[in-house]
Amino acid sequence: MGSIGLAGLQLKPRGAAADVITNTAIVAELNGVHDALKDIPDTVRSGVLARHGISSEQALADSLEAQRTHLAQAEQARALELRTNDRRSAILLVLTLFNAFAAALAGISLYEAYRANRRRSAP
Repeated sequence: MGSIGLAGLQLKPRGAAADVITNTAIVAELNGVHDALKDIPDTVRSGVLARHGISSEQALADSLEAQRTHLAQAEQARALELRTNDRRSAILLVLTLFNAFAAALAGISLYEAYRANRRRSAP
């Protein structure tokens, strides 16, 4: 029973991986804009910022820091999810080995009972 329930938990979809991927893409884009601004002349910077929907360089830096924080939180959630998944996998492996051992003993017991029954019924 426990292994069936645990197997169901293992197959449950996880959400932390999607958060990590999304936040990584956002941080990468903001890093690209931030790095590109360093190479752009001061006269053109405000136009580049406006094109990306950012009001100032400070707002870009604040947004980048906030996204980095969100990414770090998503990575921690994903790490916790992976550790939990690893523990469940180990428990599931132990339960599977126990079930295999129990099935083998049950098979041996049934065979021994069959042989004992045949001996009693033999003339």
